[in-house]
Amino acid sequence: MMEHKQMQKEVYENLLESIADPFFIIDEKGTYIDVFGGTERSLYDDAYLLKGRNIHDFTPQQFATFFMTYVHQALQSDSLTVFEYQLETSLIEGTTKNGPGGMQWFEARIYPLNQKFGEYRAVTALILNISERKHLQHQLRELSYQDAMTKVANRRYFFERFSEQLEHYAIDKVPLAILLLDVDHYKRINDTYGHLAGDKVLQELVFLIRQEIPKESLLARFGGDEFVISIEQKPFEEVKKLAKGLRQKIANHSFFYNGQTLPVTVSIGATEVTVFDTDTTSVIGRADIALYKAKAGGRNKEIFG
Repeated sequence: MMEHKQMQKEVYENLLESIADPFFIIDEKGTYIDVFGGTERSLYDDAYLLKGRNIHDFTPQQFATFFMTYVHQALQSDSLTVFEYQLETSLIEGTTKNGPGGMQWFEARIYPLNQKFGEYRAVTALILNISERKHLQHQLRELSYQDAMTKVANRRYFFERFSEQLEHYAIDKVPLAILLLDVDHYKRINDTYGHLAGDKVLQELVFLIRQEIPKESLLARFGGDEFVISIEQKPFEEVKKLAKGLRQKIANHSFFYNGQTLPVTVSIGATEVTVFDTDTTSVIGRADIALYKAKAGGRNKEIFG
């Protein structure tokens, strides 16, 4: 019977030692009573040397306090506690630096143990490197905010970001303006030269716009052949000059497709944010009215509302 129990113990210990993810036993004071696993070097530094040390001694104090808050939460609730955190692995003192290094994302799964280890209660802590998952989530989020064809922000992202800009304006009153830009007779370009030609025009148009607007400006495809630009920290008189210069640059630019020159001009409606603007609707509405006047007035011009 004793031999069977000893064999079981060896099997369990071998399993724990061989798992890819690190598995710790940590007491309520933060001492790492035991360290198992963590054998996957593409994901983890070797943490075996942390055994017997206290988290407050080998990690930054702010992180140690953060981590132990969840340990105590698991002990108080007597249930599984799961949380995520980001950590610069080079800041952990005492590990063998043979893993991926740098800033990594982790998920911790903390579960309380019934028996005490010496004087104190303890938990098991399974740590999972979720950096790849976080990176993928970030990529998917970026794609969901990007117009696939022109690679600029899409309408959804623009409204989220512009709402934030309005909130900042309400506090600091830094100048903020909106430009709505529409390609003149875009349907005619598609009908005459084909939709691939129309796509090429929009892609080249984005290139020209980015050359003219401040680097920190927000450029988004508003829909179809219409683009929206928000410009911060520039007086409206400067924005007017920028809009005029942008329109003229596009009108003077030669757009080529399959050896043919395509006639491309744009109309622009612009407006500045005022203290009376509490949401995006009023600002976009004024810019849209100005754009309509530019198009109704013969196109290839800028109107300010």
